[in-house]
Order: sequence, then structure tokens, then C-alpha cells
Amino acid sequence: MSRHSATLKPRHVQWWSGGLLLLALFIVEYVFFVQMRAGQWADQVGFTVWSQWWPSTNSGNPVRQFLDFLPLICGAIATVFLLYRVIRDRRFLRAVIAVAAAGAAMATTQILKHLILIRPDFNFGTSGNSFPSGHTTAAAAAMGLMYLVSPPTLRPVVQLVAWVFATAAGVATLVCGWHRPSDIAAGFLVAAFWMVLASAVLQRIQPLSGEVSKTSWSRSLGVLSLVVWVLVLLLSYLLPHPHIQKVPQELLLAYAVLGIVHVVAASLISGLALRSVVIGPARI
Repeated sequence: MSRHSATLKPRHVQWWSGGLLLLALFIVEYVFFVQMRAGQWADQVGFTVWSQWWPSTNSGNPVRQFLDFLPLICGAIATVFLLYRVIRDRRFLRAVIAVAAAGAAMATTQILKHLILIRPDFNFGTSGNSFPSGHTTAAAAAMGLMYLVSPPTLRPVVQLVAWVFATAAGVATLVCGWHRPSDIAAGFLVAAFWMVLASAVLQRIQPLSGEVSKTSWSRSLGVLSLVVWVLVLLLSYLLPHPHIQKVPQELLLAYAVLGIVHVVAASLISGLALRSVVIGPARI
């Protein structure tokens, strides 16, 4: 076996494990928070609380306007960064595959939401399927695209900036009343899945050196994020589920916090899964 093959084999395992993990989490999100009554109740309350605290009639607020435009801002930042890297590095194939992955992520979300997935109506006040979130998928895919085309020496900074913007867009989508927490979490997972797949394709057809070495903090943070995500599911199931119109204030607060934690945990898992597999050009 050649040295090159020996180097890539473990990475192939990580691509498979990363992709399968993201797919498994997506399925659990859908089954529990969409198909099951308890999960849908918790998800709906987490959404309703924020939409009541910051109603859509507050759209004239400058902060609200900024939050509403965050997905578009993410797309604009990614476009500028992509054009800069293409002009500087002349790596057109990498850019094309990254853009194709982002487009595939957004198309997947729309197909799943409108043509495939079904949300049972448990009379919780809002009917119709909104899973996954198109807003979040677009923002996360745009930020993932930036990470995919960035060189190793810039990648730690790019990942942090991309994660902050994508997570902020996801949280904004919740607090502005656009989507339920599970919709947003699923959007992150869809985007990350396609970016992981794009990374595998790129390394297969255009092998490159200079991967970022894995660190103990990223593994620890990944495990912690998974634990928190599991706790969100458990608490969503175990906390009381009174009538949707008669939820006490302290329980509303608990589900509001749970919704934010749910979104951030899914964002961390998605970002760290992508970080574990991306290999990029060594030249800046």
C-alpha cells in the first residue's frame, strides 16, 4: 500500500462516520420533534414563546431587521470570500464543487420540506411542515462553503467566523419567529452533510495536502455537543406537557432556553463534523 493510500484511508472512515452521524441525527430530529406528539409539543412551545416575546409586528425594529437579513448577509460574505479565493488561487474546480454542494443542500431542504416529509397535526396551533429550515440551510451552506475553500492557515479563523455567523442566523430564525428549533437544527445538519460529501469528492479527484491537525478540544467539544443534544431530547420528553394554551411562565422560559440550546448544539455538531474531514489547499 502506498503512503498516499495509507494516509487517506483513515480520512475515508471519518467521511463515512461524519456523514452517517449527520444523517442519523437528522432522522432522530424528524422522528422525535415532528412525528412524535411529545417532541412536536416541546418544539412548538419553544417556537411560540419566542414569537410571542418578539412578535412579527416588531419588524420595524433595527435589530429585528438585521436578524431577518442575517441569512442574506451570510450569503453575501460567502460570495465575496469565494470570489477572492478563486481569483487568488485559481482553484476553479474546488469552487465549483463547493457551490454545487451548497446548492444541493438548499435543494434538498426544499424537496424534503415540500414534497417528502409530513408533519402530523396534533392541534398545537400551527399546521403544515416547515422541517427543515430553508433560512438556516442557506446560511449554514454559505458559511460551510467558505470553510471548504479556505486554505489551512486561514481555516481556524474562517471556521470561527463562519460558525458564529451561521449560528447567529439560526438563533435569529428562532427568535424572529420564522422556524421551530428542530427545523433550524435540521437545516444545519443538511448543510453539513453536503459539505462533508463535497470534501470527500474533492479529496478523491483533487488530492491536496495541508489538513488541519485535530486537537483534543475539538473532540471534547464534539462529544459535549452530542451530550447536550441528547439532553435536549430527554428534557423535551420528560418536562411537563400541559395544554398548549395553559403553559405556566416558568415552563415557557424553560422551553425557550431549551430551544436556543437545541439550535446551538446542532450548529456545533455540524461545524465540528465538517472540521473533522475538510482538507484544503496548502497555498494561501
